[in-house]
Amino acid sequence: MAAACGVAVLDALAWALGRERTTALAGRLGAASVAVLVPLAARTPQDAVVERVLTAAEQRLEGAWRVLAGVSAPESGMIGAAARLDEAGMIAEAAVSLLARDGCAEGGPSQDGTVADRAARQDAARSGSARSGSARRRCFRAQDVRLRGLLAMLRGDERVQMFARAELGSVLDVERHEDRELLTQFLACGGNKSLLAQRIHLSRPALYGRLARLERRLGVSLDDPESRTSLHVALLIAEVEGC
Repeated sequence: MAAACGVAVLDALAWALGRERTTALAGRLGAASVAVLVPLAARTPQDAVVERVLTAAEQRLEGAWRVLAGVSAPESGMIGAAARLDEAGMIAEAAVSLLARDGCAEGGPSQDGTVADRAARQDAARSGSARSGSARRRCFRAQDVRLRGLLAMLRGDERVQMFARAELGSVLDVERHEDRELLTQFLACGGNKSLLAQRIHLSRPALYGRLARLERRLGVSLDDPESRTSLHVALLIAEVEGC
């Protein structure tokens, strides 16, 4: 299990694991993550244990931080389990990206790399107690992060970055932010121009003109399904890479 956290969260996880009455190997992987190997008895539900540990850790932190975990498949041996830590870390990073996209991780990373849940801090301040967070997702597996998880695992690969640059070209430039946002919204609507016009409150003639200019910059037809797929993947790569 790898969770996005800082020093305070690592201490809270250690406390939570003690409350679970389990001995674990834990250590910081960097400024923004910690790795935890948790031994489980036969037929013990893995997700239930991880969820209890994360819930207890958030309670210990009094709602100050959001704790997320990427969970890999259980292994019978220590060596096999250790080898899966990178996989779990990538899943956790992809989960953070997913939540940020959906507006669930407000405020982004803190200075020590921990993902702060601003809403949780505000709720705790108003109520004087920690937010339970029982309805929030904490545990993520590879099948939960899907394509975004794969791209997170390939982060830093020059061939992947080259693909994104070739697909998006100048749309990646800072001054082309409006083009990038338009393309993102267009793909989110599945290429449905009428729906996009309604969503961004733009007349169809004005929208069609902007899309035509975007097509010329990209050098592809946005009506082509394969082009839309390639552009969507390229945008995800840019997001994962922080471009």
